[in-house]
Amino acid sequence: SPDAAARHTGAGVARRQAHHERMRDERAREAAAGNAELPPEDDAVEMVSAAQLLDSVAEVGPNYTLLRRKETKAKRRKRKREDVRAALNGHTVLPTGSRLEIFCNTERWYPATVMGREEDVDGRIAHQVEYDGYPDRRWWHMLDDERWR
Repeated sequence: SPDAAARHTGAGVARRQAHHERMRDERAREAAAGNAELPPEDDAVEMVSAAQLLDSVAEVGPNYTLLRRKETKAKRRKRKREDVRAALNGHTVLPTGSRLEIFCNTERWYPATVMGREEDVDGRIAHQVEYDGYPDRRWWHMLDDERWR
């Protein structure tokens, strides 16, 4: 076979061999000192769901998030139809994840992120936003009725 006759040459081969030798020596030293990692006992490994793991991590901070389900073709088509209909009627349509600032009656601009949106009964799009600094709270806005940028 041509693969059997192939030989790797170059400086990378020597570096890789030296690395493997260093790792082998380190493992031998740990085993001789009694510090080698032993495989876990059968009872030492506990299977938990991803949601349980994330709940325990959430006490410290939002380090991990669950993966979102992929949008189905039917839902994507429905969303696009709603977006086109709203845009043709002159309504504001922002995609999820868009950054914006909303002007409040306290004479101040508040930065936010669009987290979701739904079509209202009158055909307008209501946007769900999460303001910076308020990660666990979301508000619904009709951006046609708001001052935003």
